[in-house]
Amino acid sequence: MTSELDWARVHKAFGDDPGVLPGGEVVGSVEHDWDVLFAMLHDSDWKVTPIDGHSPLPPDSHGLAEFEIVAVWPVDGVRVNFFPGPDGVYFDVDLRELVDQAAVDGLAHLMRKLGATIRRDVVLRDEGSRGTPVIRYATATDLFTIS
Repeated sequence: MTSELDWARVHKAFGDDPGVLPGGEVVGSVEHDWDVLFAMLHDSDWKVTPIDGHSPLPPDSHGLAEFEIVAVWPVDGVRVNFFPGPDGVYFDVDLRELVDQAAVDGLAHLMRKLGATIRRDVVLRDEGSRGTPVIRYATATDLFTIS
């Protein structure tokens, strides 16, 4: 697999003292995009569970308890938490788990698959920020950019 995001550039982009849980968003997504996301997750080879880490993923987001988080492991050691809700598709990832190029590649693969499936750009911002994305996957160009 060709690396699309360089681990060192990702580390540098989030700075020396980043919040550890940058927020991800599928830009412009809406509640019905969760059904598309669940279908993608069911078709993937990734480990996917509700946050308990053991239960199977229900067929759609309506099978989750209110405020239940969906955990996805695109590669061993990297967990991405999705937060189902009516306002769109949001997630976070723990920067401390992005320990090497393979971990960053797994995150990049998930972001690309997510963007291509929902047909919208996917961004990662500093923890708690609504400002300029640190990383963006653009569906129109099929490219990642780092701020």
